[in-house]
Amino acid sequence: MMRVKARMNNECSRLIIDCHITSMARFTVMDDRRVADIKRGQAARNAKLASIPVGLAGRAVLGLGKRLTGKSKDEVNTKLIEKTAHQLFSVLGELKGGAMKVGQALSVMEAAIPEEYGEPYREALTKLQKDAPPLPVNKVHRVLDAQLGTKWRDRFSSFNDTPVASASIGQVHKAVWSYGREVAVKIQYPGADEALRADLKTMQRMVGILKQLSPGADIQGVVDELVERTEMELDYRLEADNQRAFAKAYQGDPRFVVPNVVASAPKVIIQEWIDGVPMAEIIRNGTAQQRDRMGKLLLELTFDSPRRLEMLHGDAHPGNFMLLSDGRMGVIDFGAIAPLPGGFPVELGMSIRLARDKNYNLLLQTMEKAGLIQKGRQVSVRDIDEMMHQYVEPIKVEVFHYTRKWLQQISLDRSVSHIKTARQLDLPATLALPMRVIASVGAILCQLDAHVPTKALTEKLVPGFAEPDTAIV
Repeated sequence: MMRVKARMNNECSRLIIDCHITSMARFTVMDDRRVADIKRGQAARNAKLASIPVGLAGRAVLGLGKRLTGKSKDEVNTKLIEKTAHQLFSVLGELKGGAMKVGQALSVMEAAIPEEYGEPYREALTKLQKDAPPLPVNKVHRVLDAQLGTKWRDRFSSFNDTPVASASIGQVHKAVWSYGREVAVKIQYPGADEALRADLKTMQRMVGILKQLSPGADIQGVVDELVERTEMELDYRLEADNQRAFAKAYQGDPRFVVPNVVASAPKVIIQEWIDGVPMAEIIRNGTAQQRDRMGKLLLELTFDSPRRLEMLHGDAHPGNFMLLSDGRMGVIDFGAIAPLPGGFPVELGMSIRLARDKNYNLLLQTMEKAGLIQKGRQVSVRDIDEMMHQYVEPIKVEVFHYTRKWLQQISLDRSVSHIKTARQLDLPATLALPMRVIASVGAILCQLDAHVPTKALTEKLVPGFAEPDTAIV
């Protein structure tokens, strides 16, 4: 629910309960006089984005000059990479909207960047997640006036004008609801809808530049998925409904906490405040126990929610999760939830198991009969094996150690034929989305450096994995 890709102001905290605002809520549209803090002029935004490849080219020329003066290639390349990383993510962060959202989506894959290049990108990505410029107080109040009514202050005992977290399309404030409950108030930036749509169109034209971050990653797929879910994320009422569904399904669960929604409007969500250690902080400074606990719970939630309520949390990002003092995982953002009628398709579990067992004949039969391979397309066993490797490797042992080195090796090994093979597979959304989410979760587990009982969780929660070897008929 809360796209808090977030700056936490040293408060290891977060939010979320249930009741739509009625008489107080004026779900009106902001008028044209409310100038967005987000840079909305498309020419200006495009110029900012265009500065990225120009900067890359300029630094390449500068690097050649420095090498001619005697500096080593490695020394020059390191400096160029560092400057490129900071320019790329500072531009994305300054623009917010879709540009920042793409950067944050890419940040999930930072563990795949080779070590010799990874540190500058890692620092820039962390800065992007933490330091989005806040919306001025007067604009915050204007949003609340428009969404909750001009007497919105009567709903709160107190409201902190200083945001505790910033995100791609909004920011979060801590407050106290009228009856004494601490709440988090997530406010969408004015103009975020226009900026997000415009930025994503522009970013689609910049996929080639973005691939420099991680050549083995399917950057095109990341951007395409962001475009698909744009409208859903812009209406906070839909996000609130998703959160209510998860809160109901996981009420009283000993492993997970989903804060309840207090109230919602198209551009504002108010939810209970919960305290915990953000996953991003655990990635940076967590103990081995915290890392392993967070990793296990994240994978368990990914596998369990389709089974429990036929919905998949589609935004695996460290800013969306936190570890509470009692060992439960708090889930605080529900802007990208995908319906999965019937839960995970049985083809998914079967395909992973058959690939693990190298039962390629039955695997190909299963994929063909399930309609996963386009008619007339020839897909080699080697290509399928390569494509399934990241899903199969963790289930070969009882407890798998997810590391950056492992993910980097997968990225290096991933050939051009892998991407071509993936595009030859006619994956339905019910299968393609879970595979993308599982891959993203795996990347986060590598950032956590977590030891996870992936095999046991897969056997317990993924349909088709523990069943006999029979192809779909």
